[in-house]
Amino acid sequence: MEMSADESMLEVYIYENQQLLETLETILLEGEEEKTLTAEQINEVFRVMHTVKGASSMMEFEGLAHLAHAVEDVFARIREAGAPASQWPTVFDLVFQAVSFFNQELARLQESGTTDGEAVELIDKLHHELAQLKGEQPPAASAPAPAASTPAQPAAAAQDQPAAGVPYYKIKVFFEVGCQMEAIRALGVVQSLKSQCASMAYVPADLNAADASQQIIDQGFCLYAQVAGNPDDLKKVLEQTMFLQNYAVLAIDGTDEEIPESIRQSEQGTADTAKTAGDTPRAAVDSTVEGVAKQNFISVNVNKLDNLLNIVGEIVTAQSMVVNSANYQMGENDSFDAATKQLRSLINELQDVVMSARMLPVSTVFQKMRRLVRDMSKKIDKEVELRLIGEETEVDKNVIDCLSDPLMHIIRNSIDHGIEDAATRAKNGKSVKGRITLEAHTTGSDVVVTVSDDGKGLQRDAILKKAYEKGLVTKPQSEISDKEAYSMIFLPGFSTKEVVTEFSGRGVGMDVVRRNINQIGGSLSVESEPGRGTTHIIRIPLTLTIVDGLKFSVGNISCIIPTVAVRSAVRPTEKDIFTDSSGNEMMLLQGKCYSLVRLSDIFNVEPRAKTIEEGMVLHVSVDENSFCIFFDALDGEYQVVVKTLPAYLKKCTTSQNGISGCAIMGDGSINLILDVNTLCPDGQA
Repeated sequence: MEMSADESMLEVYIYENQQLLETLETILLEGEEEKTLTAEQINEVFRVMHTVKGASSMMEFEGLAHLAHAVEDVFARIREAGAPASQWPTVFDLVFQAVSFFNQELARLQESGTTDGEAVELIDKLHHELAQLKGEQPPAASAPAPAASTPAQPAAAAQDQPAAGVPYYKIKVFFEVGCQMEAIRALGVVQSLKSQCASMAYVPADLNAADASQQIIDQGFCLYAQVAGNPDDLKKVLEQTMFLQNYAVLAIDGTDEEIPESIRQSEQGTADTAKTAGDTPRAAVDSTVEGVAKQNFISVNVNKLDNLLNIVGEIVTAQSMVVNSANYQMGENDSFDAATKQLRSLINELQDVVMSARMLPVSTVFQKMRRLVRDMSKKIDKEVELRLIGEETEVDKNVIDCLSDPLMHIIRNSIDHGIEDAATRAKNGKSVKGRITLEAHTTGSDVVVTVSDDGKGLQRDAILKKAYEKGLVTKPQSEISDKEAYSMIFLPGFSTKEVVTEFSGRGVGMDVVRRNINQIGGSLSVESEPGRGTTHIIRIPLTLTIVDGLKFSVGNISCIIPTVAVRSAVRPTEKDIFTDSSGNEMMLLQGKCYSLVRLSDIFNVEPRAKTIEEGMVLHVSVDENSFCIFFDALDGEYQVVVKTLPAYLKKCTTSQNGISGCAIMGDGSINLILDVNTLCPDGQA
């Protein structure tokens, strides 16, 4: 369905403000560590808030515009006169609160397209802080002050009346290619310059017109204004405009015929020479302004990339069908074979390009954890620093989305359960400030993310005591390894915390974390050393869309299992198979016993292999468990595009356990992709 203009504008507004707020949060976190901000950082915060204010005002989100204006006022004062060291902590806290409010409102806009509006209490706090910075009496709490500028009426191109004796200027603006919403951005320029101009007119005159944005793209945005003050002030405003490619400010004669009648003045303007942003001659300015800079990056909706990848998968299938159905009885086929190889090479390259376009650095989710550590450490009065390693590691966009919640839960647990308070750490000879290390690196087709803390570590005795109380384990303690004991923290309803707090104690979180990671084909394990700390290790595939897998068959069903889960493939013998005391089939492999799963029993099909010797066994491993899968025949290794199972299948079967998706092969056949996590026998190691 085609997106309407309003929806497109809202989407761009949300995206751009999210990027700005991420930049702002990074600056604040760095500044809080240094307990101040540099002049460059202060200017950047001011610029971000100025842009958010203008965009919010244009979109008529007045509550957001008011808040941005209040933050902008605070940093305008700091930029002019600085701030005493004693007030920086309050400034940081207030701006962090503002960022949280903006993010909440943007989330509401994404869900419903509406925003709740006012942050009156926070705005009053900002006004109070501004008064203290100025050394004035703090103002009484009131309704939020209006934004510096209100949306202009685009249809009315002329502003105010011409002023006698005031010089004229022509301002030519070009926006970056592909920035979108050019007409709205032009209106933002008008709003920013309005307070400095005695009168104003612009071309195109109607910024609401359907072709206004295209006209600005083709010819630029031209603004004529009478300016009584210093024209350099115009340049300062323009330099703060987002997505501005280039601009020129030219002094022109008041009798120039190109000046719109609405602001024409009979007397001659005072300035005759051209001035540009870089004080270059007018001819040079025209050639610079009319040029279009090359853009190296554009924003693309990830849904378009998903569709593109699906089409590439269909092309792969179609190409294989053409090759398989080719008539080889017509004589020599050397040219056909050569063309086929070339086509396959190009399609593989296209697939790689599409996949690389979907890859994002994990820094996009790692940086969010910095704010979490900052806020939580303040709430529970613990000093904690976050160390980030391998932020440049790239993974698929869908994997990034699935990483955020698990990391949040693990880091919360590390701060609340693992890191000791300052007095305890000092008593144990540790630094007062705790440390959490978040690291990512790739290993083949997997990405490994580790979360380590230098806290007290997992308490084996406390974990086992709680497990026995809840009836989660029956084995004697002497038979339970440390790894088994530590893995109990992932059981539903498990928590060693006696008091329920805002962050933990309800036994909800780690079990969900492990389940969510398993659902995307990953695994989660934990290692700990008492008194030294705990490490959570997350292994997930680089992409959820393309899988390297082993193809095999059982009965009339073809299956694919991810290669990363396979440890070995063997031809079994009868002497290797036995039954335990509970009647479960087991297999002896390399001196160890593993549970044996027969896929023919799970999928209720008749196997072609009537005896153990006629079939094959895959030794697979997931999390801390290993087991064996018995099937008929192994067909080879393939790279396939994962497709979700159709929704209507849920109406045809009560269970889809053991199946995570499907893939269409080159010959048009459909293969089931197995979910190793749900195939794993309960309680079997």
